[in-house]
Amino acid sequence: MHKKTIPNLLYKCFSSEPERIFNLLEFLLLWYNFIMTDINKVIMEKAQGGVKLNPDEQRRFLGTFEERVLASCSIEQANETLIRSHFKEMLSSIMKNCQPVIVKISPEVESSNQIFYLKTAKELGCEATIVSSDYQSSPFGLIVHSDHLAQVDDKDISQQFASLLQPAEKLGKEKRSLWKKWFG
Repeated sequence: MHKKTIPNLLYKCFSSEPERIFNLLEFLLLWYNFIMTDINKVIMEKAQGGVKLNPDEQRRFLGTFEERVLASCSIEQANETLIRSHFKEMLSSIMKNCQPVIVKISPEVESSNQIFYLKTAKELGCEATIVSSDYQSSPFGLIVHSDHLAQVDDKDISQQFASLLQPAEKLGKEKRSLWKKWFG
């Protein structure tokens, strides 16, 4: 007896005249089950958001892969004025080296800062989004990434742009009042 597969049933459908109708119905039933199972599988996958590759990594990096990240900073750094005041310069520098550049902003960053980063990125012609609350577990406040593999040694924005950020800190330390220099 032949195995009940679609090719074998097709062969049987056209081999003997008396069993032809029965075999044809059996073939159609098997084909219907095959198609419906496949359609049901596709519907269930799409309803769950599709199959994701490496979902833990995507949650950590605000919806992208680690190898695409060009620069990143923590939520605390994204809320600081130091990063905010130099963000336009940093993003311009990143854009010179890589295109396209996409900015992802965590929902944990303060609202005023979210809007600032969003507007600044749009001014420079970057795609920018505030990611959904699905990424609240991410330690990152800002992720600047591309749509392809990026070879960046140090992805931390404060290390990558240390020369830009350090002089601002030194100026702040040097501008002490005369009173504080003498007595404190």
